[in-house]
Amino acid sequence: MDSTKVLLGKKIKQLRKKNKWTQEHLSELVGINSKSILRIECGKTFPSYQNLEKFAKIFEVEVADLFNNHSLADINYLKKYIYDHIKSLDDKRIRILYNFLYAIN
Repeated sequence: MDSTKVLLGKKIKQLRKKNKWTQEHLSELVGINSKSILRIECGKTFPSYQNLEKFAKIFEVEVADLFNNHSLADINYLKKYIYDHIKSLDDKRIRILYNFLYAIN
């Protein structure tokens, strides 16, 4: 599984692209140079706490949300996590999960 720096970088990149911003535009909003954005997105550098707060404010999320990277994790890890948890569900929750899966397909 990827390191925290790499997953944070992926999350920031995902949020930047969701807003259709360039690295240059994001760097202007945060107040750092675009090379720093590149290094953060590549997982080579960890931003300061002050910059984490700026990222969170700019993306309108909590700082903790920047570290919520479950959707960015390795797909095999996600499949194993899901499979392991399905095995422990009771009948009622299996039916709820089935209805949810049925609805999204």
